[in-house]
Amino acid sequence: MQELMMMLNKNVNLLVLFAIVLGLIDFIVVIVINSKYTKLKNKYKKLIKELEMGDVVDLLAKNISKNDEFNEKLEKFRKELSMIDNEMKASIKKVGIVRYNAFNDVGSDLSFSIALLDSDDNGIVISGIYGRNETATFAKPIIKAQSNYPLSAEEIQAIDKARKGQR
Repeated sequence: MQELMMMLNKNVNLLVLFAIVLGLIDFIVVIVINSKYTKLKNKYKKLIKELEMGDVVDLLAKNISKNDEFNEKLEKFRKELSMIDNEMKASIKKVGIVRYNAFNDVGSDLSFSIALLDSDDNGIVISGIYGRNETATFAKPIIKAQSNYPLSAEEIQAIDKARKGQR
């Protein structure tokens, strides 16, 4: 049982680490886009100064070419950001855990239900039922906070906790 808890804890930690890494990638993309924006703003200021003293047609032609390059790069960043957002939606973001005593003759709350859900409330609920002579583990798929399999009261409670952001 303890091994299962350690394995679940390790898996949850890996999933949290994965979400953090994706968040950092998202943050880096935003910084890159901000850097490009700052460079464009500086070029615009330079253009305004040049317009005051140069050939307007040549300067506009150069800037239109540079603007097209910028728009292509910006579109590429938008697509990459969209892909990252889609990956983030599918990652586990919500975790709910309920510990309970499944049998009267067994002391302590050694049984558990843990719900692992993404942003659309899809994922799994895992339950471990601890008894004196044996332990059973169940996993049920969750789609939109519901399952095609019957859910115990503790599993429903774990899903509700996960949806509400409670641990």
